[in-house]
Amino acid sequence: MITARYARYGGPEVVELVELPRPEPGPGEYLVELRAAGLNPADVKVRRGATPVAPLPSGIGREFAGVVVAVGEGAARYRVGDEVIGTGEWVIGEYATAPEELLAAKPAELPWTWAASIPVAIQTAAVAVASQDPRPGDTVLVSAAAGGVGFFASQLAVRTGARVIGTASERNHALLRELGVEPIVYGDGLEERLRALAPEGIDIVLDHQGRETIETALALGVARDRINTISGYDGWYAVRYVGRKGMNRELVERLASELVDGTLRMRIEAEYPLARIRDGYRHLESGHLAGKVVLTI
Repeated sequence: MITARYARYGGPEVVELVELPRPEPGPGEYLVELRAAGLNPADVKVRRGATPVAPLPSGIGREFAGVVVAVGEGAARYRVGDEVIGTGEWVIGEYATAPEELLAAKPAELPWTWAASIPVAIQTAAVAVASQDPRPGDTVLVSAAAGGVGFFASQLAVRTGARVIGTASERNHALLRELGVEPIVYGDGLEERLRALAPEGIDIVLDHQGRETIETALALGVARDRINTISGYDGWYAVRYVGRKGMNRELVERLASELVDGTLRMRIEAEYPLARIRDGYRHLESGHLAGKVVLTI
């Protein structure tokens, strides 16, 4: 089978597609033939060595959707031919094995690329928003509000009845307004712009960007336990980090249903075939995204 690997830390150029034997599912596991996989900033951090993995060479990627093609001993929830959504470590390739607890059922109507965006990006957004419990009367700041996680965090925060302000490049402001988010440009002067837009203050911050957002939030007097970041800077600033861990099957299947019925809106920034995985990561790392970057397989 073809799988994505890298043998040294670095940019997208270090990712190679290599031929490896097709794995067999162990006890309680399933072998899934992938149809799509999501690309995420967390992949980039690991690949660049910011969060080192050992030993090298390593695979890459943590979310996928596909079809069960083999069932290990004792695995009973899914059968060959079932369409599933999955997560795991370093899963991008033609096949991946996964235990039952890291899989969820995929609705037949849900496009593969949408399904592959749920386990990391959308599940992270849902868990992060729930951790802060925004309510009507709250003002919520979402950074990178049009990005792979922020796009969904913005929608879920708006759904609570809170006022939602989102940082984004100007080209994504119209999109955010469609979601019910008040857009604001990030960069120099963010603190002053936020003071003018929300003179009563910011209650909650959902950060997907990093230092600029966190430092601005602290300067505005937002309590540290009301700042949730998935950018990796929680320890630096003693703020919260609540993100997804593994697979919450009930949550993932609910989010999948909401994508099907339109309750939750999807936006794919770009699709690339597996053969162009380097281009996919270059696109992801270019910034100013509106939605998810995904691979088709």
